[in-house]
Amino acid sequence: MTSIKKIAVLGGGGAMGSQSGAIFARAGVRCLFFDLTVDKAQAGIDAAVKQSRSDVLKKYIEPRSFADMEKDLPECDWIFEAVAENLDLKSSYFIKTDKIRKKGSVVSTVSSSLSIKELAVGRSDDFKKHFLGVHFFNPPGNLQANELTFHPMNTANLKNSVSAFCKQNLNRINIVTLDRPGFAGNRIGFQFLNEAVIYAEKYGVEKIDYLLGPYTGRAMPPLATLDHVGLDIHRAIMNNISKKVTDERSGTHKIQAFFEKMIENGIMGRKGRDSSGFYIREKNKPVQVIDPVTLKYNKVENITFDFVEKAKQFIHDGKYADAVDIIKNAAGVEADIVRHFILGYISYSFFRVGEVTPKEEGIHGIDRVMAYGFSWVPPSGWVDFLGGPGETIKLMEKAGLPVPDKLRSLPDNRTRRYDRHCRVPEITKYILAG
Repeated sequence: MTSIKKIAVLGGGGAMGSQSGAIFARAGVRCLFFDLTVDKAQAGIDAAVKQSRSDVLKKYIEPRSFADMEKDLPECDWIFEAVAENLDLKSSYFIKTDKIRKKGSVVSTVSSSLSIKELAVGRSDDFKKHFLGVHFFNPPGNLQANELTFHPMNTANLKNSVSAFCKQNLNRINIVTLDRPGFAGNRIGFQFLNEAVIYAEKYGVEKIDYLLGPYTGRAMPPLATLDHVGLDIHRAIMNNISKKVTDERSGTHKIQAFFEKMIENGIMGRKGRDSSGFYIREKNKPVQVIDPVTLKYNKVENITFDFVEKAKQFIHDGKYADAVDIIKNAAGVEADIVRHFILGYISYSFFRVGEVTPKEEGIHGIDRVMAYGFSWVPPSGWVDFLGGPGETIKLMEKAGLPVPDKLRSLPDNRTRRYDRHCRVPEITKYILAG
């Protein structure tokens, strides 16, 4: 991998391609951004420079159109595909790439949910030997996690070389994932987000985001997160998972009818034509929130509940044990919702051990991808916060949630250690008071 001198970014004009390419440019790798037009590729370069706040990147990146692929792609050591999350579209670029790339060049996809093996169907053996998933999390400039999903024909040398390059040159935290829909992070994270959408239809968007806000261990509330991600992206990921996955929470994978209607009406989140999503945030105007029933917007009410405000204050004061005791013991429907989501996240994560990450990793790979890819408290971090496996299992059983065998098998010393089970340093930084 010391021979990686030039990289082609297919889809460099898009948000993910632009920001991913910037990671390579920061490492001093020359980049060619390919898109439908040179102007669109240049817009990707401008966005990368703005996001990185460094004009230095300009000297490492050049714009190209897809029409230039035949001329320029054979010079590239790595082809990094970042076009839209669509199997047929990605495959069409791989067909062309396979014909013109030089043998031995790395080809990767930044796909967040599509099968690596399926994407390479029909390609040459040399393509398959050098093809893998390299999934940076959005935004790559802020989130270090990198899911590496290998093709069955990858050699040990390729796996080790790509892993080392991403870690040493790109400052990525690598998590090896198995070739499953959604891989690890999105399989778990988007189940949580989609269940929040389901609950929002009944309880309201503002209430669910307030109850599941940063104090419960994530950088942003779930529905505000979907505005940032893009509603169409969420739908694509969940549709792929729901079609190909059956598990203990399959009922939470289906896209809600009102969510589909939002997309049909052009409500895509902050990237939509009018930047509307679950919320409309305009400068010097009150924030508005959508009603899932009518799809009309109303001014936010700034609702509060005493147990939430007390927990947030304890977290602000650094009294994490007191905050967790409130979350565990508060009474009422709203407190039940908070516990359902926290415990459901733990349950769903532990059930995925050996399914989305190698069995020998235990919960560790999932912990790292949720911490460094989503900025969420990792699942075994929550086990520690709640008082250990035994206490967590009791809470799950009381809440009527399935208990994974992988959780039952953890040693239970009945003490709060907070940062040892999950092996992710400083997990309290993912608990915010906001």
